[in-house]
Amino acid sequence: MSAALRQQVLAANRTFYDAFEALDLERMEACWEASGQVACVHPGGPWLRGWDEVRESWETIFANTSYIEFQISEPRVEVVDPVAWVTCVERIVTAVGAERAVSEIVATNVFVVDATGWHMILHHGSQVIRAAPRGWSS
Repeated sequence: MSAALRQQVLAANRTFYDAFEALDLERMEACWEASGQVACVHPGGPWLRGWDEVRESWETIFANTSYIEFQISEPRVEVVDPVAWVTCVERIVTAVGAERAVSEIVATNVFVVDATGWHMILHHGSQVIRAAPRGWSS
């Protein structure tokens, strides 16, 4: 895989997290393919299939979140044209008032490419119990 292709996929992945941090449904919609073939599993949540179910989940998350930040580590990109996927660790910081919480999720984000770029067709996040990632301290 070329370095340029890897960077395109990582940029699409970052765009997804930027939309999530902004709590911006319009930007989130632009990240997704928005068809009946998309799917999403939020940590501890049900398997969502089709854009209508996935979009509704983002509406609910955004309506109930005041602050969220993602630090992405250990990204691994694989491409089998026209599909690419990124596996990574999401270190998530949330805040409600003065209370701050940090959690760690392992995610798989799958993208397809078309004339307009890379679009997500699957996001799957799952909590894991493991040692702290290299370079992070508690």
